[in-house]
Amino acid sequence: MLDIAPTLRTWTTEGRRVAVATLVAVHGSAPRAVGAALAVDDTGRVVGSISGGCVEGALVAECEEVLAGGPTRRRTYAAGDWLEPGLMCGGSIEVLVCDLASLDADQWHQVECAAGGRSATLTLAGTSISVHRPPELVVVGAVEFAVALCALAARAGFAVTVVDHRATFATKERFPDATAVVASGVEEWCAARTWSPDDAVCVLGHDLERDTVVLASALEGGAGYVGAMGSRATHEQRVRALEGVDLGRLRSPIGLDLGGSSPEHTAVAILAEVLAVRHGGSAQPLSTTTGPIHRPQEGPVRS
Repeated sequence: MLDIAPTLRTWTTEGRRVAVATLVAVHGSAPRAVGAALAVDDTGRVVGSISGGCVEGALVAECEEVLAGGPTRRRTYAAGDWLEPGLMCGGSIEVLVCDLASLDADQWHQVECAAGGRSATLTLAGTSISVHRPPELVVVGAVEFAVALCALAARAGFAVTVVDHRATFATKERFPDATAVVASGVEEWCAARTWSPDDAVCVLGHDLERDTVVLASALEGGAGYVGAMGSRATHEQRVRALEGVDLGRLRSPIGLDLGGSSPEHTAVAILAEVLAVRHGGSAQPLSTTTGPIHRPQEGPVRS
């Protein structure tokens, strides 16, 4: 439920009645993790997903029954036959469907926290569901590649901060999806910055002096992902400029080799690498790997 908290808050502020289906247990393989939710309001709007499409139709119907006055219910979906909704992946899930108005004050407070971008823990049907402050992606250099990366990363759940010393380019109009756009010298900005393993830093400009300041700050400060765009020749220049800094975690040239070169394709390649590092993924085609596809781990992994 917390994953769609901003929409739930908006709908309730509008005075709408809302029913929510929340994934409270997973047995075996399933497309989504505990806490995933789907909601329906009294105008028929739908938001969220629980199964990637396998049982969504049935859950919308369950929500509509609750909105019509039906009681809270707990439903189990497994690999069904052709006459009933079920999961294609072979596992089973348990889903709680309730009227949003049935939440008590403490539960609703957690929804409000999540909607505001803060950490929250909601207990529902004996299951604790937690979300953490969105991971931050710092993009240095307000170039066109940054515009594409900002939009994509924001949709992927990152709070994006764009930093560039050029006020003409570092504007909210160019980066509408950014949480913050900073028109400032990187020296002053880095001096006031504290990094964490949740942070990802992507240096996309081509200013050796400023790039060096940011990369040294992020690497020495413990940012979880640090990458820099540029040719291999540019990388060698940065290596020389960063003499004395441990570059073992520097991803340069940035991104995975996906073959594209447009800003949009490059953004996909960069974000794919960020996610692989964050979640400990192999970045290999799933068709060439073995073992579980869905990892239980949700937090960052240090490379």
